[in-house]
Amino acid sequence: MLHDPGKESNRKARQKKNLIRFYLRRGLLLLLGLLILAILLIALICKETSVSVEGTAIYSQEEAIDRILDDKLSRRNTVYAFLKNALLPKKNIPFIDSARIRFRSAGQITIEIRQTPMTGYYLLPDGTNRAYFNAKGQVTDVSSLVVDGLPSLSGISAEKAKKGDIIPIQDKADRESVLSIYQFFADKSISISDLKLGENGTVQVSCKNLNISLGSRTNLRDKLKRVPYLLDKIEDMSGTLHLENWTPDNTDVIFEKDQAQMEKEAQQKKESDQADSKNSKEGNSKEETKKSN
Repeated sequence: MLHDPGKESNRKARQKKNLIRFYLRRGLLLLLGLLILAILLIALICKETSVSVEGTAIYSQEEAIDRILDDKLSRRNTVYAFLKNALLPKKNIPFIDSARIRFRSAGQITIEIRQTPMTGYYLLPDGTNRAYFNAKGQVTDVSSLVVDGLPSLSGISAEKAKKGDIIPIQDKADRESVLSIYQFFADKSISISDLKLGENGTVQVSCKNLNISLGSRTNLRDKLKRVPYLLDKIEDMSGTLHLENWTPDNTDVIFEKDQAQMEKEAQQKKESDQADSKNSKEGNSKEETKKSN
């Protein structure tokens, strides 16, 4: 009986293909089984039991968790929360540049937040919303949320603001001067509450109980250099520190006490005089007692 070599070759090829398909199916089923097993183990072992938040003073812990872990599964499973954050990081959260999830244990994670750097804010005409800006003068967020510890910028006006806008100071030199003043006080760790831009680019800074009148940007750097020393001298007094007329040839600085400071000093003097009078009377009484004895 004769055999057709071509048919025999085709039969062996089919057998080989069938064998490959068989092992592929078995391998895929095994991988699928392992994947399902892994998912079940993750669901059982990595149940979310604790979430902590680091890096934000603007949001409470619960507020931050609600914004980052914004679906039910993220609140239940740490691995899912981690993978979702890594693959689809949350964006456009006010005052937050980025948020990263870090494992502390299988069921415990920490949300590490990087806040948007902010220098100050200016109030919008509605009286509620604030345009927050960074050291470059760019608006980073517009929100009604009040961020504690940031100084305001007053004396300017803008009908509206959006992210990416530049603070509404038309003169570039004035704008750069304003930003340099903010930076100076930040570098010196001196807390200010407001920077007011007046006519012709004059500047007044509110600091503690003081108003610091810096005047125009002429000799601005030299004026600012004297501020920390003068603040140490003035201590907790209130009033206005006049530096607007300072020049290298006229280095006199006037401190003008306000009404509250003058009343405070008058009360202190009155109390001091009363104490001196009382001590004097007590001293005279003791002398008279000695003489009578």
